[in-house]
Amino acid sequence: MYDAILIPTDGRPNTERAIEEAIELASVHDATLHALYVINSAEIAPGLDFDDLEPIGTEAVEYVESQAQAAGVNDVRTSVTHGLRHQSILDYADSHDIDLIVMGRHRGLDRFFRKSVSDQVSEEASTSVLVVE
Repeated sequence: MYDAILIPTDGRPNTERAIEEAIELASVHDATLHALYVINSAEIAPGLDFDDLEPIGTEAVEYVESQAQAAGVNDVRTSVTHGLRHQSILDYADSHDIDLIVMGRHRGLDRFFRKSVSDQVSEEASTSVLVVE
């Protein structure tokens, strides 16, 4: 049913359940698992650039890859990019023929002031989105 599953990660603990779910689904469906970290260009502090933040993203996607491989999912693609988070996720999904996006939902105070990335992705995606809390 699913050939390509995308798990956007921000490296925070709240994405752990979403990572586990994505890995399980990739295993069951023998799907390629794509792990994506987006450096939010709009939030880069003065004096920092993409290269300063890339190691954090690399560590986050490598964590997903190691968890997947430990669970027997060996077809894992990792990517670190920059841009607006929700748009970068949508663009990646479209350009890589993703069948399912699995996302965690952050429940911080920001949710009262702006839409969450998972809400924006689920509203605008041209593919299925599973939001894990």
